[in-house]
Amino acid sequence: MKGWLRDVVVGGLIGGLLGSIVAVNFVILTGIDQGYEASLGEVFRYSPIAGIVTVAILVAGPVLGVVGARRLRSRRAMRSREGSDDQV
Repeated sequence: MKGWLRDVVVGGLIGGLLGSIVAVNFVILTGIDQGYEASLGEVFRYSPIAGIVTVAILVAGPVLGVVGARRLRSRRAMRSREGSDDQV
């Protein structure tokens, strides 16, 4: 698998998982009665601002996961190039 594709898949999955955890905790923190069982519609009915923030967290999770995976790969590549330059 190509490096960039692996970054997108793995970073997106990990970011999505972490974003979901953060979003559920945010919904619980808002004080909605159903807590983690609340649907997105119920969150919007309870508080439109909380709904918007929840959607933003859910969208940002995979995006930030991919960005983080790409940055991690570029740092590793840079370190390996620096290490090979020292050996020459």
